[in-house]
Formats: sequence, C-alpha cells, structure tokens
Amino acid sequence: MGCFGCIIKSFLCTAVLASAAVIAWRFGPWYDDGSPDAPPDLQALNACTGCCNGLRSNCDLPVNEATFAMVHNAHSSKEDLLLEGALVAGYRGLMLDSCICDGSLGEKVNNFLKGQETGENYLGFCHVSCDAGVRDPTKVFANIKTFLEVNPNEVLIIEFEVRDSSLSQLHAAIDDSGLDDHIYRSTSDDSQSWPTLQELIDADTRLLLFAHGDGMKSCSQIRCPEGIFYTFDHFQETEWDDVRTCRLNGENNEVWAKGDGFFLMNHWKNNEKTELPSKSNAEEINTFEELTYRFGECEGRVPNVVSVDFWGVGDVLEFVREANLRNAGFSEEALAEARSQSQGD
Repeated sequence: MGCFGCIIKSFLCTAVLASAAVIAWRFGPWYDDGSPDAPPDLQALNACTGCCNGLRSNCDLPVNEATFAMVHNAHSSKEDLLLEGALVAGYRGLMLDSCICDGSLGEKVNNFLKGQETGENYLGFCHVSCDAGVRDPTKVFANIKTFLEVNPNEVLIIEFEVRDSSLSQLHAAIDDSGLDDHIYRSTSDDSQSWPTLQELIDADTRLLLFAHGDGMKSCSQIRCPEGIFYTFDHFQETEWDDVRTCRLNGENNEVWAKGDGFFLMNHWKNNEKTELPSKSNAEEINTFEELTYRFGECEGRVPNVVSVDFWGVGDVLEFVREANLRNAGFSEEALAEARSQSQGD
C-alpha cells in the first residue's frame, strides 16, 4: 500500500497542477482561445483627414511633446478586443513583456487545449510566467502592422520589458514581422532633435520602439539592437503603484531634468492584498478628475505618456485629447468649448 499510495499521491498532485493550469489559462488575463481578436481592418475610431493621432493640432508637436495614452502590460488585457482594441479606441502606446516559454506543464496543457504545438523555448508576451497564458508575438506584430497600414496618420510607441534573455529572439521576431519599414531610427546623436508627428508620418516611420531589461544598458555604452532605443536613455518615469504624487522612480533623473525625452506617468495601482491588477482601482483613478489632479502634482514638467490598467475604464482618452490640445497652445476658453462640443457629440 505504501508504494501504491505514493503513486496515487503523485497522480493527484499532477492532476491538481494540471487543473490549476487550465483554470489559469481559461480565466487568467492572457487567455487566448485562438479566435479572432481584432476586426479585419483595425480602423482607428478617432482617425480624421489631415490629423496626427486624432488631432490636426498634434501634427507640429515633436513626438516627445505630444501626449500618448499607453496600455500597461498590454498583452494581459482582457477587454473585448485585447490590445488591438485599445489601438482602435485611441491608445497609442503599448507596454509588452517578452519572455521565453520553456514547455512547462502549464504551457503544455494550454497548448494542448488550443490545439497548438509550440515546443519549448519559444518567444512569447507574458507577465512573469508563461504558465498563466501567453500572447503570440507573431500574431501581435501582424495586427500592429495591419493597424499602421490601415491608419497612415497614427504614430505608436511600444516599450518592451525584456525577460528570460529573450532580446535576440524579440529582435528577430520584429525583423520577421515586416514592421521594419515603419520603425523610426534616429539619424542624429542629438537626443534633443525628436521629429514632429507630421515628420514621422511623412517618412512613414511611425513606430518608436524602446526596451529595457535582459542586461541592456545605455546605447552610448553598448551596441543596441537596430531600431530599438534603450528606454532609460530617453525615458523618466514616476514611481509604480503611486497614483497621487509625481515622485520619480529611480535615481537617474537626467532625462527628466533636461526635458529632451519622454516623461512616463505610471497611473495604475494593484490590489494591495493580491498584488494583481485591480479593476476597482482603475475605476477610481482612470477618471478625468484624478488624472487632472495627478498632472497638477508634477512641477517643472508635465508627463507626456500615461500608462494605465484596464484601458476601457474611465476617461483616459478624453483626458489625453485635452492634454494634447493644451500642448498645442489652446486657451482654457477654447478647451472648455472643445470639451462642451465633445460632450454634445
């Protein structure tokens, strides 16, 4: 009975782990059942003739002076159309975590249920572990490419957090995706000379790629992959899980002080007990009023990238639209009139 009992315990343990993997796959934030997750044309809802990212007044703004709405951990979005739906709605920034899936039990169960044979050590977009589910970079990049081709007046920013020594495979996936022609590459060592949105549109280099992690350092110290900027050469950010102040994250504040890069506001707050994304928190903080208050806490420089969880919740896009009108020099009276017209539509 002792040996038999061990066998039974081993079987039960395996069954429990497999069941947990199924539950995580089906109900986890990265659930992908293989069904179409994007409309065939990916037409942006806010596109207009002569506009740049939805507004004519954006066109003359340097890209680091325009305001971008960004989806935090975009690969884990559970909105109806996943991250592709965020692009259609008006978000122009995505945060994606690259990882290497190693063929664990949870992954094998997921792939079996989806009828996929992906093997081991393949690239994915996931958060910490592939066991909870993963987005296929080939599919994601193909949809981003379609979005850019369908919407020729839209400029996108993608910020990668590179995990599991996946940088070389990520770069290869970008090369294979056909996105290469749309990627902006700096023609100058002068980081203060960012092009305007209209210049990016005219050149059809409307995709800006940044990455950190995987041992990456400043591109002034190492050779960065072609077409990918090191994030912290050009970005400063606020602290994580802080939605009330404008305190900076980290000690390197040079980019923020010089004002020649991008200033990212992390405007998301996890559940304090589970440390998982919280929709109820998003409902509280993704409002016009809360965003206005938070921006008002920033002295010296206003953020121009706003990263949020649960992109379909709140007034983020309305707030970013007004921020861009303000960036273009609209008076408070003109902003009030534009707000009134928007509410009447």
